[in-house]
Amino acid sequence: MENSEKKYLCFADFEFTCGYFINKLDSEILSAGVVICDESYKVLEKFYCTSRPNRFPKLTKQCRKLTHLTQEEISSSPDSNDVMGAVLKLLRRYNIDRIYVWGNFDKMGLVSDVKQHQRFGKDFRNIQCVSRIIYDIQESLVNMMKLPEPVNIKELASAFEYKPLSGTFHNALNDALALYVIYRGVYTQDLSGNEKLAEIRNEREEKIRQRRLAVEKRQKETALSLPLDDMEKLYYSELDENSEEAKNFLYLRSKFVTSMQNNPQKNNFLLLYMKTSERYKVIAKEKYNRTLQGLSEKAVDFERESFSQLLLDECRNFNAVKV
Repeated sequence: MENSEKKYLCFADFEFTCGYFINKLDSEILSAGVVICDESYKVLEKFYCTSRPNRFPKLTKQCRKLTHLTQEEISSSPDSNDVMGAVLKLLRRYNIDRIYVWGNFDKMGLVSDVKQHQRFGKDFRNIQCVSRIIYDIQESLVNMMKLPEPVNIKELASAFEYKPLSGTFHNALNDALALYVIYRGVYTQDLSGNEKLAEIRNEREEKIRQRRLAVEKRQKETALSLPLDDMEKLYYSELDENSEEAKNFLYLRSKFVTSMQNNPQKNNFLLLYMKTSERYKVIAKEKYNRTLQGLSEKAVDFERESFSQLLLDECRNFNAVKV
């Protein structure tokens, strides 16, 4: 074992079966890439190995296109539990108890592969051990880079001048190396001077803005698809079209209109005050169940013909809180 007083970091990526009928709960490991470096970011070990799935051993067209793996490679590969055994042996050499990955899918995929091994009555302990020490660093790095939302490894790697020496992204080792380079860059570079990172940040902020505008446009179209009554016309006419109050009116009215349009034969509805980030939910009264009771703070009855008064009351409450 290496000197336990030294600090070693492990970055990894895993590729999984995908495509057609294979969902996240059925995925199995196709390949594993691992990069180990010391505290000065000197790469000490690189590991790569493909593995043979048990439930879906034949690669789908989507999987071949995404990973560039061949059926011959996969068919001649060892079982993923044996591959994970080799990974654990490598980690023990450096006394590493955390594997850094980008996003939450790697852990989910490993857990899914454990279930497939259980299904076939095969040993899964090494896969399970690896799954338990997976540590997602995406959120922390995204915050440090001041990005408004996560970015894929390929796009982000360009900000730190990383390109695979051979092969492509969605190769487990190449993606693990990319994560290592990104992590090293975040902790060793002056990010304020990284022009490419600033470009990615600006592009993401613009995409978020465009998505928000598209949502607001759809909400307005839906909200106004049902004619406003006199009270609503008067209220809406007094609002600045670009104000938060106007956007809230259209947002909430779209909730009422959508629910009533989806339930044309219903007359009794509920306005739910949700505990989650979505402030409101409007449903036909008969659809109110225990799950919704647990997710909502309170529920207000209303009839189809009288929804506008409840809508205006809620909007005025919103305006009062804003003031």
